[in-house]
Amino acid sequence: MRKKFSLIALFTLIAVLFSGPSLSQSAIEIGATVPLTGPAALTGTQYHNSLRLAEEEINKSGGINGKPLRFIFEDAQSSNPAALNAFIKLVQERKPAFVFLSSYSTQNLAVAPEVLKAKIPVMYGGGADAISAQKNAYMFRIRPEDSAAAQAIARFVKQNLKASAPGIIYIQNDFGQGAAKAAAKKLDGLGVKVAGMEAYGANDKDMSAQLLKLKNSGADTIVVMCLPQDGALILRQAKTLGLKMPIIASSAAFTPTAMQLMSPTDLDNVWGVIDVMLDTNRAAATFVKDYKNKFRIDADGYAAAYYDGAMILAQGLRKVGADPQKLRDYLASVKRYEGAAGTFSFDEAGNGVHEVTVVTFKKGSKDMVFVTKVPAEL
Repeated sequence: MRKKFSLIALFTLIAVLFSGPSLSQSAIEIGATVPLTGPAALTGTQYHNSLRLAEEEINKSGGINGKPLRFIFEDAQSSNPAALNAFIKLVQERKPAFVFLSSYSTQNLAVAPEVLKAKIPVMYGGGADAISAQKNAYMFRIRPEDSAAAQAIARFVKQNLKASAPGIIYIQNDFGQGAAKAAAKKLDGLGVKVAGMEAYGANDKDMSAQLLKLKNSGADTIVVMCLPQDGALILRQAKTLGLKMPIIASSAAFTPTAMQLMSPTDLDNVWGVIDVMLDTNRAAATFVKDYKNKFRIDADGYAAAYYDGAMILAQGLRKVGADPQKLRDYLASVKRYEGAAGTFSFDEAGNGVHEVTVVTFKKGSKDMVFVTKVPAEL
């Protein structure tokens, strides 16, 4: 009996030593308010997946100094009140040391006052310059800010497309209005006069009238500031209307979910300003492969950004622990972290990524073709 007991004890010890962090241990909980339902879920699903993948990989590699990491998800849905309620619920019920917010600027702006009140560091993907302009010391952006995209669009419109009278169509929200104004300002600074600016509502399905107004105003290029579904609709409708001028659109129009809504013809004479082209980034190769194997869909720049954010956070937790203030200070010190979505160096405004990528498409296909990278102005 003693010998049998000793063998059982030995096997138990070996299992403990090689099994990694046990979920029975006290886990380090991290909050995440992600759009899982409604139109915003088209993008939210991408980073929900990437955070799940990151959690799995972090725990397989030993967790956080032997403790498992666990993401607690709350559905931010597709509205500002839902995102705000999701954040408040996490803070009050789970008291996490850190929270990931959504990639939608309107939601980020709605939640920002509560972030400052809670004094909990967060990472977010919304691009609106209005967020970083608040100088909230607890908010860290893990995608390029809209001014970087606007700068790239303005340069490309003048230098590459040789346009002299671009027109701008944009979604009427904090993101769209801010991005459109930033692009118009950058174009003006380059001596290019905008032919016209047309807005559309978040629930609009037909933007033909706005596109025709831009055409009739003499626009020789169309700049599109959009979210995924409406971006796809605009590109399709432009072709249906027979518009021949070049179109350059913001990143959301080229997410995998938006691309599924378009045909190769819709992408003819179209350029995109995206966060990163993962196929051209060596640091993204393993992530892209693991993501595809696990979820059976291609990762996009949003997924890569949140995956990188989780890995940066894990480094911080291992070095300084789960104290929110120490984590905040650690994140503020991160410089030149090479991730799947690019190089992260957080500045005083909390912006982490400082370049965007211009792409186009192989004629007659949806195959993305790298054109150039454009760094943000310092």
